[in-house]
Amino acid sequence: MKYYDQHLHTFLSFDSQEIFENYLLNNPAYFVATDHFDLHNPGDNFHDDIPDYEKLTQKIHELEANSPTTFFKGVEIGVVPGQEKQINDYLAQNPYDLKLLSIHQNGKFDYIDDVVLKKDKYDVAKMYFDQMSKVLGTFDNAQILTHFEYGLRRLDFTPQELEEHFEKELTQILKKVIQKEMALELNAKSFGYYQNANLYRYVIPLYKSLGGKFFTLGSDAHQSEDYQALFPEMAGLLKEFGVNFWLPSKKRPLSYRIALKLIKAGSRNFLLFYLSSIFSSSIFSGSTMSFSAASFCASLNTFSFSSLYSL
Repeated sequence: MKYYDQHLHTFLSFDSQEIFENYLLNNPAYFVATDHFDLHNPGDNFHDDIPDYEKLTQKIHELEANSPTTFFKGVEIGVVPGQEKQINDYLAQNPYDLKLLSIHQNGKFDYIDDVVLKKDKYDVAKMYFDQMSKVLGTFDNAQILTHFEYGLRRLDFTPQELEEHFEKELTQILKKVIQKEMALELNAKSFGYYQNANLYRYVIPLYKSLGGKFFTLGSDAHQSEDYQALFPEMAGLLKEFGVNFWLPSKKRPLSYRIALKLIKAGSRNFLLFYLSSIFSSSIFSGSTMSFSAASFCASLNTFSFSSLYSL
């Protein structure tokens, strides 16, 4: 089964020095770097960490000339309430194909800073989940909610504690994810370094019980050695809960130019990640083509779609 890593970092992130070329040694059919966008970032001396869009564009242009890989522009957006307008203004000027939504910090401290160890863990978790819920209500410019348990990583939580103390908050969060037709990420750092697979074992069936359908796998790699890290383990956990088949969601903005590139490249499985949202009418129209997304998908039913999302 083929998977596509939807969460990784390069030298365009403040906390990575990795170069694109090292990731490409894995010969990926598709590649998207999702570098950090975090304003007033406590993890970087309160700097505004904004990836250099011109460098990203230039780098992709250089690589496309000599690589069979199809490239996309991605970004991981950390949001603190009150920053939404500034972020949306930036995104309006710098279009990305894939946008991840993350809650890393609250403007005062990062949720994995040592300061959280001096606070009551339930207070920290409540603050974190309340911020996530608020951001999901005020920010509409993302497709994937990443590492839902990021704010718990330095704390010791069990699934039973989440169920007992925070199921109400998590239910509200997941309902908003579903309403926005976003995907829920399974994050390799969560599974590996932070040993939080048990928290995903709790949240996956909760998400599904509320009507959640879309999942994605992300290594969160900051060095190329971690590309697609723990993908078999994360996919295996999804299978335990009856998640076996990856399909696109309905609202995945993709430019007409990228869509044409995918069609010309024959990249049918990745195209389906976005196809049904290219136009609100679900009709894909071009100078020489006009057909329904449903018909197009049906025509590809012999292909093994196992790229990003599961239904």
